[in-house]
This record gives sequence, C-alpha cells and structure tokens, in this order.
Amino acid sequence: MKKITELKKGYAKVFFWLLFTLFLIPAITLVFAEYGNNALNQQYTQIFIEDARGQNQDVGKLTDFLQQNPPSSVCGPVTDDLLDYKNAVCAPKSELWQFSMMDKVAFWTLIASGIVLLMVLLLSALAFRNRRSQLLSLTLARRFLMLVCSLEVIVQGAMLVWLSFWGTAFFTQTYYPKLVMAVGLLVLAGMYYMIKGIFKKLPPEESVEGEVVLREAAPALWSRIDALAARVGTSPPDHIIAGIDTNFYVTEAPLSINQHPLTGRKLYVSIPLLRQLTTAQADGVMVHELTHLHEGDTASSALLGPKLHNFDLYMQLMGQNVATLIVFYPLYLYRILFELAWQRNSREREFVADRNASALTSPAAIIESLIKVSAYASYRNEVERNLFENNMLHENELGISKAIAVGLSQHVGSSEFISIMREQNVPHPFDSHPPLTERMRNVGYSVEEIGYAAVAAELPTESWVDLMPVADLIEQQLWQKYERDFSSAHEESLAWRYQPTGETEIALVLKHFPNVPFTLKDGSQIEITWQGIVKPQTAELLEWDNVKDLNVIRSFGRDILYVRHMQTNTHGKKRSEIRLPGLKKEIENFKNTLGYYWHRHQTVRALLTQQATVTVQDS
Repeated sequence: MKKITELKKGYAKVFFWLLFTLFLIPAITLVFAEYGNNALNQQYTQIFIEDARGQNQDVGKLTDFLQQNPPSSVCGPVTDDLLDYKNAVCAPKSELWQFSMMDKVAFWTLIASGIVLLMVLLLSALAFRNRRSQLLSLTLARRFLMLVCSLEVIVQGAMLVWLSFWGTAFFTQTYYPKLVMAVGLLVLAGMYYMIKGIFKKLPPEESVEGEVVLREAAPALWSRIDALAARVGTSPPDHIIAGIDTNFYVTEAPLSINQHPLTGRKLYVSIPLLRQLTTAQADGVMVHELTHLHEGDTASSALLGPKLHNFDLYMQLMGQNVATLIVFYPLYLYRILFELAWQRNSREREFVADRNASALTSPAAIIESLIKVSAYASYRNEVERNLFENNMLHENELGISKAIAVGLSQHVGSSEFISIMREQNVPHPFDSHPPLTERMRNVGYSVEEIGYAAVAAELPTESWVDLMPVADLIEQQLWQKYERDFSSAHEESLAWRYQPTGETEIALVLKHFPNVPFTLKDGSQIEITWQGIVKPQTAELLEWDNVKDLNVIRSFGRDILYVRHMQTNTHGKKRSEIRLPGLKKEIENFKNTLGYYWHRHQTVRALLTQQATVTVQDS
C-alpha cells in the first residue's frame, strides 16, 4: 500500500507540474492582456471625451458610441464606417493592438494546452488496448507531442518576452533591456534543446555479458531446444547466449556480444540458475520463453524498443533545461501512463506463457522453477550487497559464486526468506511479471509458504548444464570478469565514501580524485583537491567542510567563483570571491571538476551524518 500511495503522489505531482507549465504563462498573459485592454479602453475613452468637450461637441452621443464600440472591440475586422476609428485607436503594432492580439493568442493557447492534455490522456488510453495499439499510440504520441509542445515553447516564449517588456513598461513607463534579453535567450535555449533532441542519435545496440553457444559446441543443448520449440509450434532461436545473470529471456532486439552484433531471435540462459533447476523445471522455463517467441511478444518488443528508447532520450533532454519543461511534462505524463499499459500487457503475456509451459510440461515444473529463481536471485543480491557495503578494499578473490553455493541452503531456511518471498508477492503497477501467488492461481498449482524452503534447497542430480560441455569454461570466464568489474566499482565507491585517515585510504581517494590544477592568466594556479580548493597566489586551502555552497558566474565577461562559508574565513567573511581570468576555454572543465569534487564531499558528509545518527540510536 505504501508503494501505491507513493506512486499516486508521484502521478499527482507530475500532473500538477504539467498543468503549471502548460497553463500558467498563457493564463497570466490573458489576465494581463484583459487588464491592459480595459485600462487602455478607459484611457482612450477619457481622451476622446475630454477632446470632445474642448471642441464643444455632443459628449453624450460620443459616450454612447464608445460604450457600444469600446476601442479594443475594433481591433478585429470592422465595417467601412469604423475604419478611421480603428486606425486611430488600434493601428498595427500600437499598444492596444498588441494587447488585443496577445489576448487572443493567450486564449487560444489555453485551448491548445487543454487539447494537449486531452490528447495525452487519449493516446495513453489507446496504449491500454493491446500490443498493436501500443505501437500506434507511441508513434502518434511522439510525433504529436514533439510538434505541438515545440509550438507551445515558441508561443509561450513569445508571451514571456512580451510580458518581460510590458510587465514593467505598462505600470512604470520604463522597461529593462537586460530582463527582456535574458528571457529571449532563455527561449532561444529552449528552441536549441528541442532541435538537438529531435536529431539526437540513438546509442549503439545494447551490450550483453555472455557467450554465444554454437550448435557444434553444445549439440545436445540445441537438440533439446529444437524439440521444445517444435512442441510449442515455433521455430528455434537463431542464437543461444549463455551468461551468469539471474535471468532467462528471449529477444529479437539487436544485441552486441563481445563487440559482435547479433540479429534475429535470441535466447539467453543463465548457467548458475540452470545448476539450480532440474531438467523438468528447466524444460518449463524454456517452453515459457519459447512461447513468447511463438506469440510474437519479442517481435512486438523489438519494434517498440527503439521507438521507446528514442522517446526517452528526447524526454530526458527536455527535462534538463527550464525552457523546455513545457515539453518535458506532457511527455513524462504520457510515458508513465504508457509504462503502466506496457507492464499490464507484459503481465498478461506472462500468464499466457505460464499456462502454455504448464500444459506442455507440468504446473509443478514452472512454479518450482520460479521459487528457485527467486531464492537464488534474492540471496545473490544479499551476498553482493554485503560485499559492496564493506568499507574495506577487497584485495583477494571475491568468490561470489562460491559464497552463494555455500550459503544458499542456510538462506532459504531462515525466517527472513519467507518475508522476502512475501515482498515479491506484493503487486506493483510497474511490475512486468505477476506476483508468484497470482502465477500459481493462473496454472492451478500452489506451494504453501512453508514449502518454499524445501523446493529452493533441492539440488538436481542432473541439469541442462550437462547438455552444455562449454558451460564450466564460460561460467569461469564470466565470473572472473564480473568480479573484476565488481571490485573496480567497489573501489570507486570507497573513494566516494572515505573521509581518509591513513595513507592507504588517502592513496585510494587520490587515485579517483587526483589534484587538478588550472592555470590562470597571470600564471598562478587554482587547484581542486579532495580536501578543498587551493586558492591562486596565496595557496590558501579553502576546505570543503567550510563550504556551504558555491557557484561560478560570468559577469561582464569575467568568470568569478563565489563561495559561501559555513563559518567565517580567515578574513572574518562568510563569502569569498575568487576571480578566474584566462579560463575561457577551460571554464566548463573547471565547473565540471569543481561540481564533481564538491559532490563527493557532500556524499561523504551525508554518510558521516547518517552513521552518527545510527550510532546515537543504537546507544
């Protein structure tokens, strides 16, 4: 329930910001334009009446005419007898003409914003129908939202520039060129990011850690796959990939294995998981996966995948600039609603695959394999989490696979194991797989909670690994690489965690956060270190512990680093200014390095605070 409540709050927040970005500026513009129209109507009416009085004309008749035809009413098409009147009060580009035009633009922009919101909801609803509708929905949504929201940025940007001028000029009879210029640059930045996002190239195909198992390397394995594929009624996969991830899957999306691209239908098998499954249980898993091929699930995913990835890249880019948030939030709302539709359909496809695996093998095989996979995956996560949270550098072989093999039986026999399995049975809108309890009901076979441990602890006397003579070599090589990468990631994480005290810890932090000098125009250097900032000329160390926040600002062609202190510095001030002459070409690199090292220190500070809180609570 807590997760559902958090999701609802998240949806409400996205919806609020969508309304805010779509409607706020046109609503303000409409109110201001209406106010301006009324004020100018009164102003012009007063001028006409005073002029008529000065010329001893009939003021009453003129007043009746102005009440029936206020100045702003003739800013649109008029009859010939009102043309002179229109040219007098609402000539093109005049004040009243601008306010009248912006009034209409704001009104229709609000209508357009309402249509954008309605289309987001309608296109999301279309995605809930079926897989084919999802592809149509995504294609239409991307084209529609990119076009319409881009127009919204341009139109609302023009409104913002207009407001930045008239917001001050109308009330104070003056305006601020810098304000107008700043708003104009913001709008241009938004247009630049939109164009950049439209033409952004997709990254190369996904790379998977594993080895392709050729037919001649494992003929018995391929023979069994061929036989199961024939029972399912589909052609066998074009490639079998063996790896050590805790997963089985099929895909038709492009993949890269050891920098070699693979196309066609691919089946990924996990060697560690196959060691846990009996032959019958592995048969159930493979029939389940082959059913996805037979039902066209992978073909659909292969079509949707690149489009969805392209959509996500564009959406993320739009979220990086305040000027394009008006594009980001409609895209984001559609994306999370589409994800709900996608995952709901994925759960339905899992049910279909489970039922077919149950019919062609046995209900027990598929359910018991699910329990074993969950047990192995949960314990592997626990082993790796403990290793990663260790604050000491791992100097010897990690032996993750051995640790899992030794401790798995104890893990499944613990009281925590049942709790872990229960957590996996809590439904979640973004789950692509149904909870275990629902999958049991789907195939008509259930295992009581008390029986999970016995199923998970059962080791097979023979398995599919026996059909793969190359399995041991592949697994050994992949675990070695995985542990090297794991140790490297752990070492880097320690560099982010340490407030180093000894030579070893200092050396590790310096390895990942070396001192970085930047030479200024006068030849002096400002140096960024894990300890803080070494000021130019004086070489005084400004420690991170005495930094509250910092920012690099360019003012009148000069770059200046502004630092606010936690406490007063040696000069008794709570703020420092460090001028950065001569860093024009290096300024972006300087800002990135500064932010990176500052973020490391904030991470260390947060961890120390968290540890202190835990210590107090424990005592």
